[in-house]
Amino acid sequence: MFHRAEREEMRKRIKDKFTKLKVSRQRKYQLRMKRDHRCTECGEPAVQGSRCLKHLVKARERQRKKRGLKRRYYGTLSYRLQAADRKKRPAASRRPRALAA
Repeated sequence: MFHRAEREEMRKRIKDKFTKLKVSRQRKYQLRMKRDHRCTECGEPAVQGSRCLKHLVKARERQRKKRGLKRRYYGTLSYRLQAADRKKRPAASRRPRALAA
């Protein structure tokens, strides 16, 4: 049996609309993340849809590789969000590279 100290340390069970669904715990996690507008893969705030920018770009590149696409469709959501993020962030100061002698 459980010791009293062990019982007190156990987490409380999550009770929400996803608890009784007949799906895997991973799928329940994804559904909860989507409900809370968080990335379904890492839990960061989702930029749009169900993924953060990092995982949106990874998914785009994975699909390009899978489908064997060479052309890039720069008007799509992931490219637009990526460009907006680059403009928002200040460029990292770049040091000049030392020339190899």
